Amino acid sequence: MSMAAPCAALAVPAEKPVAASANNSAITPAPGVPAAIRYIRKVEDAPGETVVSRRSGFQEALGAALGRQLARPVRLMPLPRKRMMAALEAGEGDIVCGYSPAWFQGKVDWTRPFIPTSEVLIASRRVPAPTSLDDIRGKTVGTVLGFNYPLVQNRLGDGFVRDDAPSLELTLRKWQAGRFDYFLATGVTVERQFASGELDAGFSQLVISEEKTGCAVARKGSLRADQVNAAIDAIEKSGELARLLRLR
Repeated sequence: MSMAAPCAALAVPAEKPVAASANNSAITPAPGVPAAIRYIRKVEDAPGETVVSRRSGFQEALGAALGRQLARPVRLMPLPRKRMMAALEAGEGDIVCGYSPAWFQGKVDWTRPFIPTSEVLIASRRVPAPTSLDDIRGKTVGTVLGFNYPLVQNRLGDGFVRDDAPSLELTLRKWQAGRFDYFLATGVTVERQFASGELDAGFSQLVISEEKTGCAVARKGSLRADQVNAAIDAIEKSGELARLLRLR
């Protein structure tokens, strides 16, 4: 499909996390001004969020890049993870990126995958380094409440023993306190935590999967998945995507 010529996009963050409500979809742009893309980004939904979890500018930069390609301003909608899908399904937000249909299930459309990610199992120094998922069968694993781990669940079945926390930061704290010896996370998150000093040396890591994630697009919103795919293609072809990925 043809695309409008790129123009400057405004990424306008809210001053604080906002709830998904009718007010978020009722803002009418001035005549001649294209409607803002309501770009949902995750904020932690529990106490204990750290500087590391807030500092990455990847989501803001990706939203702005998509807006430039689509010739539309961008309005950031910070929401707790558990409320993001409801906002998309209700048409109160337009898009959320960095997820896959297996993790983030709902009545939405999906772009092509384009954001590399990995799922890793972290083990404390108190236990031998795991070599396969079978090594944690029946053992408690730190997980995030409401988050799906389909590969682990399918492999271990009832042997997947979860210890849920409201956020990954709280999962890390419980792991450091010795509540359990293993937790699941994304590779890029572990790299940030280690670089910041939040995750001490001495842990072992097993890469469970490597894949690419995409963007979920609201069916009742103001975007279509094919429009976003065209914008992704342009960002990738220009080399901008590689620069954006380094912000994670």
